[in-house]
Amino acid sequence: MSDRHSGDSNRSPTRSRVFRLTTIAASGLGSFALALWAVRSGVGGIDGIPANIVAGMIAALCALAASFAAMSFFAGVDESASWVYRETQFDKLTGLSTRAAMVGRIAEAAAAAIGTGRPVFLLDIDIDRFKHINDTIGYSDGDRLVHAFAERLKEILPREAEIGRISAGEFAVLIPDRPDLGSMDAFIGRIYERLTQPYQLPSHLQSVNMSVGLVAIPKDGTEPVTLLRRANLALQHARGGGIGNWSAFHEQMGRVADYRQWIESELHVAFRRGDFELHYQPQFDLSTGRTVGYEALVRWRHPERGMVPPGEFVPVAEETGMIVPIGEWVLRKACEDARFLPQDCFVAVNISPVQFMTRDFLSMVSGVIASTGIDPKRLELEVTETAMMQDRAHAAAILDALSQMDISVAVDDFGTGYSNLSYLVDFPFKKLKIDQSFVRRLESDNNSGAVVSTIVGLSRALGVRTIAEGVETESQATLLKAAGCQVGQGYLFGKPGPLVMRDGRLEPRHDAATVH
Repeated sequence: MSDRHSGDSNRSPTRSRVFRLTTIAASGLGSFALALWAVRSGVGGIDGIPANIVAGMIAALCALAASFAAMSFFAGVDESASWVYRETQFDKLTGLSTRAAMVGRIAEAAAAAIGTGRPVFLLDIDIDRFKHINDTIGYSDGDRLVHAFAERLKEILPREAEIGRISAGEFAVLIPDRPDLGSMDAFIGRIYERLTQPYQLPSHLQSVNMSVGLVAIPKDGTEPVTLLRRANLALQHARGGGIGNWSAFHEQMGRVADYRQWIESELHVAFRRGDFELHYQPQFDLSTGRTVGYEALVRWRHPERGMVPPGEFVPVAEETGMIVPIGEWVLRKACEDARFLPQDCFVAVNISPVQFMTRDFLSMVSGVIASTGIDPKRLELEVTETAMMQDRAHAAAILDALSQMDISVAVDDFGTGYSNLSYLVDFPFKKLKIDQSFVRRLESDNNSGAVVSTIVGLSRALGVRTIAEGVETESQATLLKAAGCQVGQGYLFGKPGPLVMRDGRLEPRHDAATVH
């Protein structure tokens, strides 16, 4: 591998001296031949100067002009080529290779690894939350941080390592396998320890964290773009495991990424094609056993692949923004279907954090209510703690407006989000929904029972109702009822199902159970 510090113009393509001299001589001879042609064609003298002398002067001037033109041309070519090379191959801020240059370096490393049998590792090193850091400290200090990070990276890596800056706070490193590296876990641990030490910026000390993805060449491939993609997949997998992690690529990551890409590309088509449908799951009053509401749950029925689980397509829809049109369709469809539900039952609709924080959320909700004619008191919106805590002032304004519209709001998945519960006092809502993770452990874990009892007691103090999701057994229902929980939802009472025609009318399909 080449020395990573030789990022200067001496690597740029140049014309050899022999080529330059040959070109200049050819230009001169061509001009001289043109002058001789002029003599033979009878070019006359000037003021008594013989014609042959005039022709010679013309030839000499032509040769001189051609020589200067040739030199100027090739000097310009070399200068332009050198400039283009530097612009495309070397990062201005750090002096490291650019992404385009690293593609070439990876190709060379792959060829060498195949030829020698000596593996090469490609590391994708990314500063965690760099965009947030950059926005917070300003772009100038952000550039200083990147430069300092790059300099520290150069210092701690072996000299034969190739380093490239492939995005704002992301670096690619090519390093051959060598005995003194030790285990990869220990090697990356040493890198992490050094690179995450605070950086002195003009105004403050800046701390950073980082994540690392790794591929082995040629085991994980030899095509440069594919290797970069796989290193990034490993990086994303590491980041999903928490701060300061690293991960090596394995084939399952590629399959997951391909499937995610398929979902992302299909969502728009599915929405236009009308693949989505709503299923309804009943919510039961634990004291009376009466159905009091139905939660609308979106389902994707693909014409070729069948049902795509919500847990697989909803996160992608949130990341891509498709959750906004899908969410509006769900709300509208649920309000339209409410006319087929018992009049003493409400319909509950989940609201994504992305959808909740859009500027026109309130106008969208009011527009749906007006166009469908649903009584607002029959509509309940389930909002997660995460959605409410993104912008507390904005969330409080939205919840106040919904309350004034007589729309009930339930805090979904309560107990799994923020430990700061002050929002319960600040925000108007009507119901706490106990997460199924606590319900599932009720029969075997006393701590879960204590958590449920605490949530129920808290809801009583706040004057709101509680509903437990994921109720699957009679024992769970009995324990929830004993704790004072009012409403239950889960397979014990009925699985989600579509509206079906029964006795000449549409109604939710579910297998109800009697609660004792």
